[in-house]
Amino acid sequence: MKSTTLLLSLALLLPATTFAATSTADSACSELNNKIIVGEKEWLTVMNTDQRTIAKVDTGATTSSINALDIKDFEKDGKDMVSFKLKSKDKISDTITLPVKRWVKIKQSSSTKLSRRPIVDLEIKLGDKTYTTPFNLVDRDHMISDILLGRSFLNPIALVDVEQKYIYK
Repeated sequence: MKSTTLLLSLALLLPATTFAATSTADSACSELNNKIIVGEKEWLTVMNTDQRTIAKVDTGATTSSINALDIKDFEKDGKDMVSFKLKSKDKISDTITLPVKRWVKIKQSSSTKLSRRPIVDLEIKLGDKTYTTPFNLVDRDHMISDILLGRSFLNPIALVDVEQKYIYK
């Protein structure tokens, strides 16, 4: 019922030519102008690690963030590289080594300090689709969610319905 209300509300706000929604009982994917609709929390898989976990959708975060341990940066052939392990609940991945896309300084709301974090591209699977998106690597063991999906992932492909959870199982 909530999805129907949302889609009807959007239909009233958008011209008929821009409204393209599909809804079937068999489909977990609702689309509006070729964007998927995600809930406040979603199941996803980090590819090549077999780690399936719940991600919190966070429109306030610019970049997505993932729980990483043993983060070690180094230089190889003149390029910044980083090795790390991903952790979700009690499962720790093998060591992953990737090029650093860029470095960011993040100010957390709980502190006045800036932390420097590497950004790497990771492949994730949400529903039946796979996406490559940037993640900042940080130890999130003290946080409730191992993964935050930020605007850099959401903007080009998704709309958020905060009343929904786990649209993609």
